[in-house]
Amino acid sequence: MKLAKEFYRLPLSFDVERLQQELSAFTEEDWRAHHESFKGNSAIALISVGGSFNNEFKGPMSPTPALLQSPYLQQVIASFGEVIGRSRLMRLAPGCEVPLHSDINYHWHNRVRIHIPIVTDDAVQFHCDDKQVHMGEGECWIFDSWKYHKVVNKSDKMRVHLVIDTMGSSRFWQMIDEASLPYGQLDDPSFKSKHLSFIPGSQPEIITEKVNFPLVMPPSEVRLLTQELGSQIQAAPDNAPQASERFIKLLNDFALDWQAIWSQFGDDKTGWDAYHRLRQQTLAQAAPLENQVMVDSQTSAMKVLVHLIMGPAMSPELAQVNNAAPQGATQKTTQRASIPPSAVATTVSEAEPEPSGEAKTGSQPGAGLTRNSPCPCGSGKKYKQCHGQLN
Repeated sequence: MKLAKEFYRLPLSFDVERLQQELSAFTEEDWRAHHESFKGNSAIALISVGGSFNNEFKGPMSPTPALLQSPYLQQVIASFGEVIGRSRLMRLAPGCEVPLHSDINYHWHNRVRIHIPIVTDDAVQFHCDDKQVHMGEGECWIFDSWKYHKVVNKSDKMRVHLVIDTMGSSRFWQMIDEASLPYGQLDDPSFKSKHLSFIPGSQPEIITEKVNFPLVMPPSEVRLLTQELGSQIQAAPDNAPQASERFIKLLNDFALDWQAIWSQFGDDKTGWDAYHRLRQQTLAQAAPLENQVMVDSQTSAMKVLVHLIMGPAMSPELAQVNNAAPQGATQKTTQRASIPPSAVATTVSEAEPEPSGEAKTGSQPGAGLTRNSPCPCGSGKKYKQCHGQLN
């Protein structure tokens, strides 16, 4: 999510000794290497799609067995009182780093990642744009993930953070506006934080995301996102006016044509092929402009188009997940941490249907798109080596 400042320290603190105690209960086998094999990066999932260890963003989120065995981690996550998405323990080995990248995808458009350091050192630095901070043990931070950022561990410690993804309610953002320290004011001597101590026997309620991606994106959201991308293109100083105008016209045409298809089909399966064809046509027309139209000095408008709009505009693999509950059943909006993951709906990766017709090419974004899928821009490269590349 874009923020007014690169970093904010929240007015909250947590019991480091208890966090480290629960951390010590995990074995080396519990940690999973980064899915792209980034050196020294590993994680333990705490809240995930279906409550299992996966890297999915789409589908109902539930506590994992790792969280269920960790009462204080449950209390920390529940203490925010927010709807929680993907959450995990993230580890960075000595001498390693989280590579420089920006999070311009749909998941991060309306979400922030809360960081709570459990084990760290002054030599661990978090960089965002041209700013950097050290996040201390037990503190609580958010940052602007839309800007380019990285983490460098120059210490001899294994750095571990608890990270919690959320959109945040009005109450959360009021806390940010009124009680948090933005970058530039981090040395304010009047700053006070509320401490959360461990409460033995407490079983807090954790509210988890049940809806996070659209089956088919409504026209109003398509219009909002295309207008936002158009504004970024216009604000980029080095774009040639003619190329920018062509790209923005493509965005406007796409939004209008998406509206036309929606008015006929909505999210009914009979319209999916028409949506697929429109996306592929628009991407093909935008591809020649990729190196000409930027949103900043490092990011092409084409890359944002793929990550933010085209990929998320359709997620047909969610159809089976959304229909998992019996007709007429009342859907609970909260998920208690005591409910086992086995009681949750099938994960997205298991529920993905066999595509039909044109979709079988694997070129359509959003229909089971993974880091190893062909890039939807039509380059022939894998998504992770093209528009899904971490810069």
